Amino acid sequence: LICRMGAADNICKGQSTFMEELTETAEIIRKATSQSLVILDELGRGTSTHDGIAIAYATLEHFIRDVKSLTLFVTHYPPVCELEKSYSQQVGNYHMGFLVNEDESKEDPVGKEEQIPSSVTFLYQITRGIAGRSYGLNVAKLADVPGEILKTAARKSKDLEGLVNMKRKRLKHFAKLWTVNDAKDLQKWTDEFAVEEITDLSS
Repeated sequence: LICRMGAADNICKGQSTFMEELTETAEIIRKATSQSLVILDELGRGTSTHDGIAIAYATLEHFIRDVKSLTLFVTHYPPVCELEKSYSQQVGNYHMGFLVNEDESKEDPVGKEEQIPSSVTFLYQITRGIAGRSYGLNVAKLADVPGEILKTAARKSKDLEGLVNMKRKRLKHFAKLWTVNDAKDLQKWTDEFAVEEITDLSS
């Protein structure tokens, strides 16, 4: 059993939490064999999202493809879960079961569509598949974070989610450009793109 969990820096060595995490992970990579049980918890959380996802993805793929150890890899990064598609025989996605009481969601009386996150109940059951979305704001509510902060956070989360979705739509639309064969197809693509832009700007 080789396990890497927790988050703590090493002040005596002048090493940040992220440096400690990577140092321990590097040691695990060197020692793990196909006979090992490896447990890694939230690898990559101590740096920027893009770097964290990249490190987590590459590390897990190494254990799947090269080490072939029995690996329990805990992550909040959805892109890492996509490894199940590439290694369907070796990888399975699971999450902890939960219930969300949507009836407790309250709209802001001012009518700004701000919402206080609904309550979440953790079932402590392993469930097949990945969670549909993040419930960080619901956990913040459980921790008694003040309502005004929750409403501001909910609004910011909605803005960021909209921005990410818009970027995904544009990337998907531009991917279609590679399939254009003639002027007619190009005109059709241009018209569709113009409609999408108007829709995004008006929403």
